[in-house]
Amino acid sequence: PRLAHWRPRAFGLEGACTHGMAARQGFGAEESGFGRDGGDYEPLGEGDALEHSVTVVDWAGGAHAGLRWGALTLAAVIVAVLAVRPTACVDNEECKRAREAAWSVLSRYAACALTTALVLEVFALWLTWGSARPLMGMVKGIEYTFIPPMMLCVTFFVLIVENLCVDNLWLTHVAAPGVGHSIGRPVYTVIYLEWLINVPILLALAGRFALGRPLDEVSRPLIVTNLYIVLSWAAFFVPPSGPRWAAVAIAFAMYGWASVDMANWVRKFRATCPRDLPARNARCAISLGLIFVFFVYGMVYLAAMTGKMSSSLEMKCFLVMNAGVKLNILLVFVGIRSSQFYELLVDLLVNKRVNFEKQYAIANDFGDVEQASTLPRLR
Repeated sequence: PRLAHWRPRAFGLEGACTHGMAARQGFGAEESGFGRDGGDYEPLGEGDALEHSVTVVDWAGGAHAGLRWGALTLAAVIVAVLAVRPTACVDNEECKRAREAAWSVLSRYAACALTTALVLEVFALWLTWGSARPLMGMVKGIEYTFIPPMMLCVTFFVLIVENLCVDNLWLTHVAAPGVGHSIGRPVYTVIYLEWLINVPILLALAGRFALGRPLDEVSRPLIVTNLYIVLSWAAFFVPPSGPRWAAVAIAFAMYGWASVDMANWVRKFRATCPRDLPARNARCAISLGLIFVFFVYGMVYLAAMTGKMSSSLEMKCFLVMNAGVKLNILLVFVGIRSSQFYELLVDLLVNKRVNFEKQYAIANDFGDVEQASTLPRLR
């Protein structure tokens, strides 16, 4: 029979993890047929769709979780602002002079480069979406593969706004006297605002879309991360050194807590998902890479807090890392999406990903053999 009349065993991201656990427990795929993992085929009914390695999105649950994350972050920001009452740099002469000395065209160049990347990604996304539309009726969940690049486009837009506004004196505040062993040190609040928007997106991409972790697992490190971002910003405006360093210590402890949760995402993912899942290692690298990058951010923050790094260099380091992290995650998700489509193509052809070279007959609607083709070795 024609392949289009048969459904391969489901191998979605969450489905694949479930299948892996089921196989170890002694049930799941049959040992008959010629499925990729020894699984059998089941008939594909009228209007049914093939499934492939994507994470199916719970729109209602995701919207509810997003509103909860946003509400908690907004509440933390309001409490921090009321507690420390920061002064805008425009009202402080020392800060204005330090800010003028730190001015750099780097942000302008970065905004131009990010705009180019955003336009190219939106255009590529539009073309890919148009190419995939004919498959959306027959391949279940293929539309969800476009959510990560759409979310990354949002992060690029926020980055562009950040780079355009980083020189704004109203969005720069004055650190408390003695911070960084200086008076009137600028604190680039717009960078922290960008983190409060983009970091939750990155964590959702890493935990939910790359590793398929449930929203409950993703929520805690995401909320904790936003809370320690707010706390680390507020610490700049605490005059007594004791409470200031206590706030910094709490922020780093919260970073460690969130990092353990993110490492557990990877551990659970590797324990439940099969080894042939598309881009399995790349999915894990996103979460582990974010843990490392956030540590580097922390080291830059400490250098700025102790005066080992000038405010100008601090700003440049943060801007470069902000853009570099998003670009690298975009590249990883491009690879994941390519691997997903590769697996989909192979499953649609023969449902087998091993070395082979074999003659396959292609039958028409009447069962007559029209031609024979030799399929090359895939690996």
